[in-house]
Amino acid sequence: MIGDDYFELRSSIGTELLALAAAVRDHAGEPEWLAIIDNLIASLKEPFVFVVVGEVNVGKSTFLNALFGQEFSRTGVMPTTEKILFFKHGPEHRVVPVTPTLDEVHVPADFLRDFHIVDTPGTNSIENEHQQITERFVPVADLVIFVFPAMNPWGASAWQFLDKVHREWMRNVIFILQQCDLRSPEEIQVITDYMGQLCRQRFGREFPLFPVSAKKAFLARSSGLDRERLLEESGFHKLENHISHAVQQNPARMKKLAGTLGLGRQILEQLKERTVANMRTMQRKTALLAELMSERDLQVDRTLKKVLPALDATERDYHESVMRVAGLASDALATRKAFQREPAPDEEVQRPQSLDHRLLQELHHRAGDRWRQTGLILDEDCRQFDRFMRAQGRNILFMAETAGKEGENDGESEIRRRFAARVDSALRRFVIALKLDEEIEPGLLRARKTARWLPRVAFTVAGLAGIAGWLGGLVQAGIVLGAGLMLMAVVFLLTQMRLASARNAILDKLEESSATLREMLATQAREEVEHAFARFLDLLTPAQDDALRREQDSGSHVERLRRLSESFDALERRVSSARAS
Repeated sequence: MIGDDYFELRSSIGTELLALAAAVRDHAGEPEWLAIIDNLIASLKEPFVFVVVGEVNVGKSTFLNALFGQEFSRTGVMPTTEKILFFKHGPEHRVVPVTPTLDEVHVPADFLRDFHIVDTPGTNSIENEHQQITERFVPVADLVIFVFPAMNPWGASAWQFLDKVHREWMRNVIFILQQCDLRSPEEIQVITDYMGQLCRQRFGREFPLFPVSAKKAFLARSSGLDRERLLEESGFHKLENHISHAVQQNPARMKKLAGTLGLGRQILEQLKERTVANMRTMQRKTALLAELMSERDLQVDRTLKKVLPALDATERDYHESVMRVAGLASDALATRKAFQREPAPDEEVQRPQSLDHRLLQELHHRAGDRWRQTGLILDEDCRQFDRFMRAQGRNILFMAETAGKEGENDGESEIRRRFAARVDSALRRFVIALKLDEEIEPGLLRARKTARWLPRVAFTVAGLAGIAGWLGGLVQAGIVLGAGLMLMAVVFLLTQMRLASARNAILDKLEESSATLREMLATQAREEVEHAFARFLDLLTPAQDDALRREQDSGSHVERLRRLSESFDALERRVSSARAS
């Protein structure tokens, strides 16, 4: 096909412009850029204009049909019309009158997408107004084809018409010596030599001249029989090569391609600059968010370290509280309690003070203010980190969720309230789990069961001592009484041991629970600190994920634009090479 190299280059430029337009849309580029690119793509589709001039019945239509391989222009012995026919592509064959002397002919021929053909009436039948209209097409023509018949190439009208062509436009003129199959090669050589001499004399230059047989060329293209031989004999190979070269080397068209690439390059560079800047912003944002996440973790650790003194002090306070509670346990398990009369079922009994309640009171009294102060420390650390996050993220980060919250105290007050409530709950759970009160009653009951034997032993010893004294005298009675006293002492000691065992069990439980209390408070404090700082994770984590995604997207966009830039470089080199050759 004529001009394949040019159209392939133009198509490649159009493809890259479409890719650039897609990149502009994907990167939220300026709307004006899209408008410019659309105009550039549309301008690339501007067809070449070929104007065909010649006398009546020189074979212009046959030549055109042969040149493009399609019978789109009617042929006949007499001219079918005295109008200029402007052939353009259309979905169906249609003739649209434009002026009394000009018709647009729409033909569904693919090559007409790239070439518009102006088929003029014969120069020897053109009236003045027709000739004037014909001349209007010459200045915009990419190629002016003068068709001469090989049997009579000296028709005055064609040469006179050529005289009226502006010297500047003559560079686009070529001569076609049609129907050369009707002459011998020697005759053709003589005619071409003479035409060249005549051009030099009249116009001071020669025009490219191609002897052709349109009939053979059309037969070769349409029938396919002996195609290469017919095309070689038709002379169309040289003609097509010349026209293709003219299309490829058309200065205006190549300048337009270069200008199109230049404008596309400007948009590409601006888009690339914006995308790189956006990627760098995302990289800074990602780095900042990573820094804030690390700082949050460090702040959690620092706050937890501030809790350690409260844990140590609470542990010391607990030991002092244990001593007080141990005294209450000793009172509840005193010896006299074991030897007291058991109350009747319906008798109202004054119960001893609850050890659990007393221990909880002691812990609240000693450690309550300290843990409230710890809550204030946690509150202030959260505020401080919030201020730090806002200061670091200003103008790069700011999440809409945090906008307008600076200086509000509701969140911080909630932190203190929650911290105090959770620590108090931990203390209650700890004390309840000890079940100190449940150790009093069983121990006292065991001691009372043992103590009940003391009066029984006393009555028994007294009876036995009386019998021994009556039977054996005072000595025997003394022996029995001594043995009885020893037995009573044993019962008393067993009662004391059971009370001591119960007291020791409570003391051991209290002592062993010190580590449990510390662990429970440490766990609760850690949970509360993590919870207090988790609200920053709720802001930073989505922002970090979004920033990472945007950074990756920006990176892929930059790489996409880099490849597009390389394609533009290659196309610019091709255009420059084509313009230089």
